[in-house]
Amino acid sequence: MLRRHSHWVLPLIAATVVLLVGARLITLSVRERSEQLRVTAQRVVATRARSIETELAALSERARHEAARGAGAMGAGPDATPPDSLHSERGIFWMRPDGSVLRAPAGDAAMASAVASEWASSAAAARRAGTALLGPVRYGSQWIVAALAPISSPRAGAAGAVPWCVSYEDLDALLARARLGSLVSEDYDFELSQRDPLSGPARVFVGSQPSGLIEPAARPIREPAAPASAAAGAFLTLAIRPRTGWYPARELAAEIGLLALIAWAAAFGAYDLTHSLKRSQSALAAARKRLHAVNERLAGEIEQREHLQKSFEHARYHDAFTGLPNRRYFMDQLDRALRAIRTRRRQRIAVVLIEIERLRLISDSLGHTASDELLLQAAQRCAQSLTGVEHVLARWGADKLAVLLYEVESASAAQGLADRLQQARAEPFELRQHRLSVNSRVGFATIDSGLQRAEDALREADLALSIAKEQQSPRAVGYLAGMGGAAVSLVSLEADLHVALDRREFVLLFQPIVDLHGQRVVGVEALLRWRHPVEGLLTPDKFLAIAEEAGVIVPVTRWIIQRVCRLAAEWRLRLPQQRDFYISVNLSAAVLRAPGLREYVAQVLHDTHVPAANLKFELTEGGLISNVSTARAVLDAFHDMGIELMLDDFGTGYSSLSYLQLFPFDYVKIDRPFASRTGSERANNAITSAILQMAANLSLRAVAEVVETQAAAQTLLQMGCDFGQGYFFSPPVEAEEAFRQLHNPDGFSTREPVGEDDDDSPTLMLPAGVILESRIKDDSDASEEESSTT
Repeated sequence: MLRRHSHWVLPLIAATVVLLVGARLITLSVRERSEQLRVTAQRVVATRARSIETELAALSERARHEAARGAGAMGAGPDATPPDSLHSERGIFWMRPDGSVLRAPAGDAAMASAVASEWASSAAAARRAGTALLGPVRYGSQWIVAALAPISSPRAGAAGAVPWCVSYEDLDALLARARLGSLVSEDYDFELSQRDPLSGPARVFVGSQPSGLIEPAARPIREPAAPASAAAGAFLTLAIRPRTGWYPARELAAEIGLLALIAWAAAFGAYDLTHSLKRSQSALAAARKRLHAVNERLAGEIEQREHLQKSFEHARYHDAFTGLPNRRYFMDQLDRALRAIRTRRRQRIAVVLIEIERLRLISDSLGHTASDELLLQAAQRCAQSLTGVEHVLARWGADKLAVLLYEVESASAAQGLADRLQQARAEPFELRQHRLSVNSRVGFATIDSGLQRAEDALREADLALSIAKEQQSPRAVGYLAGMGGAAVSLVSLEADLHVALDRREFVLLFQPIVDLHGQRVVGVEALLRWRHPVEGLLTPDKFLAIAEEAGVIVPVTRWIIQRVCRLAAEWRLRLPQQRDFYISVNLSAAVLRAPGLREYVAQVLHDTHVPAANLKFELTEGGLISNVSTARAVLDAFHDMGIELMLDDFGTGYSSLSYLQLFPFDYVKIDRPFASRTGSERANNAITSAILQMAANLSLRAVAEVVETQAAAQTLLQMGCDFGQGYFFSPPVEAEEAFRQLHNPDGFSTREPVGEDDDDSPTLMLPAGVILESRIKDDSDASEEESSTT
């Protein structure tokens, strides 16, 4: 039977323990709470008793005061009485010790007689020689408390005939001033009683419970003249008790209920735990049965995991497309090699970076995997060229390879190995039935110091590679100490670009465009210059590419458009009304891709009240091929606004006729029409003539740039060229000088240039021998010019 119901044993034990412990805790809690309530009640009843004693003392003091006043006014003799001049106030009357009233206030004679009678019948009346308290005395529905004080005077009669002054007051009024009623708001029941010395039982005068209080906290209220230690001196007794009792039944019931709930929860938890243990034992037995089968499968899975682990390690450190070691593997090997240099196990290593050119074009033309195949072939050639040399060859990027060379004897040996890698691409590559000749650039760094980090070594090799790309060098370029400074200078220049516009360091120069037929200036081209506080005056070729990469070119171009439109508005006011002119502004590819360009230009034209015909935009072929659809939409919008467009530097780039037909160009600017291209002046003239003829057939006006001599200008005029621009006419000048040439009513006076042609130079030797520089100031002084002489 016990075995059958064994699952109930643990719940019963748990419930019993909880009940015993809880009952003990509840008992201790009830006792502690009861003691706290009693201490608090004793403090409260003592406070209220002292308040009542204070009021009784005030009543006695009033009686003594009136008695003293009467002593001075009363005559002598055995039957001395208070004189008529001593009136009785309300609450004061005079009596003899035998209880006869001598004088009382009008209307209170009956109350005074009742108090006097109570005094005469009191057993203590004959024994009192000083101030005494009497009462409380029942008078109708009131209880009256009185204080008696004898009149002491040398003229008074015999001791038995000395009159008394009686001060009396309603007990309810006295208790109201003592704030006895506030006990109710403090959740206490109370009663004020007095023990009858003759009969023994106490009389209750005031109470909040008609049935009396059980086990109250009591405090005697003594007469003012009675000693504190005299038990017989208790005049009244004040007792209080909490309304909820010393053991609050509601809280006790709540605790008992909570204990029962906890006991039930403990029993239920123990019961559930017992069943859970049984279920766990059953599940454990079943798991043991399955364990054997799992162990059998586990052995096979471990073997498979080891195989996968090897595959994962290979995939982690190798490129997925080419199978070459990847960047992570290369960095790990480089870090180990540097540690070997620190411990002197190796003397010198070299890091080589190889960039394959036109790899993206090959990917776009032959497919995305074609570039990976080409890179793999290049890696195989590099590995063949390094046969017998301890090295690590890895894929560094989409179009880069990285080589780590161990045990390099010297920097010249590293140069020789890097040149061998450069020559590995000399033979054409066979790729998908195509023979491709691919160029590459190689940069390397030699490391013989263990203090360098892997990132520093790669940075040096990358800097050397950047120099190799800039110089288009046929040989590998090694890192030199000065290359780091050049890179830092570029970074500093990029940082300065972000604040140059706010510091008003950008200035504009203007180069006139001349009508070859009328020999007069018809427009000017705005040319940007940067007055760097350290580097001096910089031309666009020094900072324009950096500005595009840094994202500064868009706000700078907007600043140029705003300044040009304000200048055009000023010139319109100063020129005759029939005089037409324009100012052209160069737009880059990044500016064309910027959103809101068309709206910004329209807003500036509206704000400055400048017609669209006074503004022209110049664009190069390179700025159009990056995003043809976006560029066409923006240029069509400008053309619809009335802004004419110029194709700049025609003849230096692709010179594709499709751009002349695809985009709404109005002008073609021919760059250096007589520059030596073929070595034959006759051939150069023929090419220029063909370009001019083509522009005329397409209804385009031609502007020849970089016109340096009068012979060149005359030849262009004979070939049918409409406009010219160059140092023969004027170098870039400041705004006021450009306006003077534009305003000249006698036509344009040409002058042979002095020195070499340099479109980037901001100076020109004028007839007066003055060298001018131009700038347009900020919004506050846009009409002022600043010139300096050298």
